[in-house]
This record gives sequence, structure tokens and C-alpha cells, in this order.
Amino acid sequence: MWTMRQALWCLIGSTLVTFLLSLAGWCIWRNIRHHHLRDPRYRLQAIVQTGPEKEALKTAYLAQQLGLSVDRPLSLYAFNLKKGCERLLASPLIAKASLKAIFPATLYVDYEVRKPCAYLQDYENIALDREGYLFPVSPFFSPKELPEIYLGLPPFGSPPDRWGRAGGEWNRPLRNAHFQLAMDLLSYLEKVQWKEGLKIQRIDVSNAFHESLGIREVVLFTEETLWIQSQGQEVVCTFPKILRLSPKDYAHQIDHFLALKKGMVDGYRRQIAQSPDVKVGQFAPRIIDLRIPQLAFIENQ
Repeated sequence: MWTMRQALWCLIGSTLVTFLLSLAGWCIWRNIRHHHLRDPRYRLQAIVQTGPEKEALKTAYLAQQLGLSVDRPLSLYAFNLKKGCERLLASPLIAKASLKAIFPATLYVDYEVRKPCAYLQDYENIALDREGYLFPVSPFFSPKELPEIYLGLPPFGSPPDRWGRAGGEWNRPLRNAHFQLAMDLLSYLEKVQWKEGLKIQRIDVSNAFHESLGIREVVLFTEETLWIQSQGQEVVCTFPKILRLSPKDYAHQIDHFLALKKGMVDGYRRQIAQSPDVKVGQFAPRIIDLRIPQLAFIENQ
């Protein structure tokens, strides 16, 4: 049976051996790492993009976000994948990202960019996705035919106003009733059967929660393009319409407008037929107030 002295020396000896082995392993690892860091074969030479879209962003932009430069070559062993991923996600354009080092000298970047659903008219050159994230459009995205949304937001980065609308910020989604109403209305409009070239140009919900009932409204800017036969030739005409809707009953009011639309189109056709000199043109907007149930007040601007 061991004495206390023998047990103590055994503990000290085993601890010392473990420490020496660990130190030796660390020194070997350090020397190997130092060798790899100095070895030109492991200097990062290529960034390979993967993701749902082919080259959604330029490789030069990704390299800039990652802090990489041709002028300052970096060993792939020295690159921190976790911090690199955080750098990518700091971009307002990128929704998801992951990195993988492929030795000796390639970095794989798998990412998804945000999908614009509308242009945000409150600010210049900014779009937003359905989650409420804002991001710049040009020069990163090619022009797309998307509706505009106007929320009545305060300046970028400003505190909330009395309706709870804070100014936009990068990487922080919009969270207010105006944004939610605009998204609900946009989703509803996408399901409606818009016929004969009628398209949505802008959704304005800036006054949707105003205290005054006379001011409270949702404004929908539409544009209808018709190809009409007149005097044996095809005439292309554009008819803008501005719909004033109730925030709580916009679905029924849009259905009411669709029921009126056929009669309005017939009126357009008669108007063109009586004007044989018209070849193509943009007609004056019609304002259609549908906020009172079963009624529609039509005004020509």
C-alpha cells in the first residue's frame, strides 16, 4: 500500500509528464502552423461563390466585405472563418452566409442575397424584403419592375414617431403597423386577377392610422395599358388610376373597383373611337374614392 509521500510524488510526476507532453504538442503545432503561414502555397488565391443565384454579388464585393485584398495576400490558415461570416452578415445585402476553407488556397462562400419585394419610396435607392430589411439597390441589383411602397418613415436612423415608425436602419427590420399593412395589401394584390395590363405602381399607407377619419386612407396608384383598335389601327394608351381605400376594408373595396373596371374600359374604348387622331398617349389620372361602402366617387385630374 502506497504511503502519502509516494502518492504525492506519483501525482506530481503524472502532472509533470502531462504538462511536458502538452507543451511538446503545442510546440509541434505552433511550428507546423508557422510553417503553413509562411508557405506561399497556402496564400489565398481564389474565392468560389455558391448559392441559389449565380454570382448574385460581385466577387470583389465579397472580398471587400471579408477584408481580403490582392495587395495583402493572406494565408488560408490565418483566415478566421467565424469572423469572416460575421463580416458578410454585416452587409445589408446578405441574408445568409457560410464559409469553408478548401486547402491549399481556396475559400468557398455560400450565401443568399435579400429578395426585394418593393422599392421603399421613403428613401432614395433602397428596396426592402418581406421581412422588413432594407438594402441598397444600385449598383448591386439590376432594375426590376417592382411596386413602390411609401410608409411615411422619419429620416434614416431617427427614433420612432408618434405612430411607432422608426427611421430605417441597416440589418434591423421594420417593425410597425404601417409596414405590416403594406405587406398584407401587397400579398392580397398579388393574388388578385389583374387583367388587361393593369399593374400596381405604388402603395401609400402613410396616413393609414391617422386620427382624422377624413385623412385616414390607403392610396393605391395603378396604371392600365390598353391596346385599342381604332380606325383600323391599334392605339396604345395608358390610363393611370388612383384608388383611395379604407385600411380596414380594402379587400372589399378592391373587389368593388374590379366590378367597375369593365365599364370604365368600355368608356375608354368609346373615347378613343371618337378621337381618331389619337395614336398613343398617357391620359390624365382618375381618382376613385372607394372608402364609403357601395359608393365610388370618381374624379378626373
